[in-house]
Amino acid sequence: MRREIAALGIAASCESADLSAASRDASPAALFWNQARLVHHPPDVVAWPEDAEQVAALLQLAGARGVPVVPMGAGAGTGGGAVALRGGIVLDTRRLTLPLRVDLPGNAVEVGAGMSAERLEERLAYAGATLGHLMPPNDPGTVGGWLATRGAGMLSSRHGSSADLVLSLEAVDGAGEILHTLEGAGGGPDLAQLLLGSEGTLAVFTSARLRIWPRGRGRWLRAVRFPSLREALRAVRDVVRAGLQPSVVLIHDPLDSLLGGAEPPRVPQPLKWLVEGAQVEAMRLALHAPRLLNRLVDALPSSSLALLGFEGVDEADAFREGEAALSLCARAQGEDLGTATAARCLESARRASWTHGPLLAAGGFVETLDVATTWDRAEPLLAAVRGAVEGLAFVRAHFAHAAAEGCALELKMLGLAGAPAEAMTRVPAEDAEAEMEEAQQRREAVWGAALAAAADEGATISHHSGIGASRQVFLRRELGEGIRQLRALKKAFDPKGILNPGKVLL
Repeated sequence: MRREIAALGIAASCESADLSAASRDASPAALFWNQARLVHHPPDVVAWPEDAEQVAALLQLAGARGVPVVPMGAGAGTGGGAVALRGGIVLDTRRLTLPLRVDLPGNAVEVGAGMSAERLEERLAYAGATLGHLMPPNDPGTVGGWLATRGAGMLSSRHGSSADLVLSLEAVDGAGEILHTLEGAGGGPDLAQLLLGSEGTLAVFTSARLRIWPRGRGRWLRAVRFPSLREALRAVRDVVRAGLQPSVVLIHDPLDSLLGGAEPPRVPQPLKWLVEGAQVEAMRLALHAPRLLNRLVDALPSSSLALLGFEGVDEADAFREGEAALSLCARAQGEDLGTATAARCLESARRASWTHGPLLAAGGFVETLDVATTWDRAEPLLAAVRGAVEGLAFVRAHFAHAAAEGCALELKMLGLAGAPAEAMTRVPAEDAEAEMEEAQQRREAVWGAALAAAADEGATISHHSGIGASRQVFLRRELGEGIRQLRALKKAFDPKGILNPGKVLL
């Protein structure tokens, strides 16, 4: 197959190092297989097309041969959406980087789907613009990855998620036909919105025209402490329903509120082992009793910390919105802790993914789950999920992405998967694989319990991380009979069934 792809003028490889790199994303399962030095889902070949025409030619060839094609950006997803479950071709999109065109008068940018998120924001900043969607520093995700999962950056509360930024799209469907969507209002269904969030099962994104904004000069950031999580949620709800548009919204549960507080936190020792990255043995000991850890969180002071940030064309503009938000928070007994605490908490949130290393080395796992619900269901949702998994994993949580209707709940579930990473490197390959299979079952138990609890509470099963291979079992429950119509669309866009099989719509 590699020679046939190369004959189309497309770079391709069957080298073991390339196949191994293309066999995993950033999900906990993939990280554990990597630690065991095992390649769990290798493709047969990796291809690097450079424009829409090459993508079309590749998909036409794959369709004629009946070979699966899995689009992959930087492999930054956490749900297995870009893993080749059935071999075939991994279509690496990172060379789809057409010349960047920044249109400041039109408030738009034309960008290839393979452009990295961080690089795009850097280029826009140089031009005096922003997406207003900023991902955390060092995030390796791509524009195509945003679009495929309807991604939302940390600062998306003001201008919305990637779906809100799209003006027009170019994509290639499973038959190898190049699709273009129109910019501006049009009649009938919106093809762009139909393709967004399809995770490579309907088409492969090749480029997009996105909405951008002038880069504001004004910044306002505060941390506000409330007597309880309930008051914090109500205050932030009132802020966004008053028409204010914060760029930063983070509402912490009691544990993370203590860790981000103005004073040194008084946290029980087992919790410190986990949150501060203590030695391997101590972390393993703590993870042996997840129910106890969760009960310790319940015993902590109930105060909740909320971060609110505003941006404006100048300092006065940002200050005006920020002070209006503080007035609403004060009505809910919110105490202004100032900018220093807020900056420390925001930096901690940006570094959150970097702290997973010690836990993985200890034989633990971190499952991340983002769901969304209405404001009145937010606190019961957290209680339901924590109760469902309390005997399986330790839960940390915060709320973000505030809108008038509700917000997202972002969870980190920490559990014990198996032997420490160092021990795994010394066991025979067959024993390591058996250990990984058992670890996978434990992680799936946590994942299933959490998603079932979220579904029972009427929450969405994903806010911005997509469905992938990990949440699709619950998609039918969320969509009901709508799943049948979506599968009919799948056949229309992908008649040979080659695009990312086993994902989203099965």
